[in-house]
Amino acid sequence: MWPRISTWAAEATAVFAKEWRCELRTRYALNTLGLFAFTTLVVVSVSLGPLGVSLSQGTAVLPVLLWVILLFSVAAGLPRAFVQEEETQTAIALRLAATPSALFCGKLVYGLTLVLALEALITPVYVAVTSLKVVSPGLLAGTLIAGGYGLAAGSTLVAAIIAQARSKGTLFSVLAFPVLLPLLLLAVELSRSAVAGDPAGVALPQLLLYDASVTVVGLMLFPAVWNP
Repeated sequence: MWPRISTWAAEATAVFAKEWRCELRTRYALNTLGLFAFTTLVVVSVSLGPLGVSLSQGTAVLPVLLWVILLFSVAAGLPRAFVQEEETQTAIALRLAATPSALFCGKLVYGLTLVLALEALITPVYVAVTSLKVVSPGLLAGTLIAGGYGLAAGSTLVAAIIAQARSKGTLFSVLAFPVLLPLLLLAVELSRSAVAGDPAGVALPQLLLYDASVTVVGLMLFPAVWNP
């Protein structure tokens, strides 16, 4: 039992380390996520900054725009999690080197670190430039962590599905929308509660349940998707 667990963990760690080595060599996802996020952030700050909306409008609108920025930044950078394996002809080597579940978890943790790093960079700047007052910063931080995990898990699963398709960008948008829409709605509701100082209510358990459901579904579907 324990040797199998240690072997699985070693495979997942090796996939995670391989992803970061490739990313630091090419910097594709880092550049794409960073440039898209900061460009959108500048547009939002100029259009809807402290002088562009009233206090009540800012409480309702600005949390939505924060998650829109994060969603489209992730959609621009994470779909290549599996596409690059097909383009560089390394997919067969990965199928032989790691079990599907270890490969999925290694890719998921890689995507999660990217999303959390993006949130850590974007959110403080966004709050500062829009003069958004957050009454419950702990709730906002928890929402960003749980929402970031859901973004990484859902994007990893959809990226695996579209890896062998021709119109990858269009197909990712079509498939990711129904998968990530519940996450976006829950994250926006919790972010509004954090800004207004309201309790989380049932939205936080629902967001955690969404994260668990996407993870389980990903682990169940990924072997069939990865080994068609």
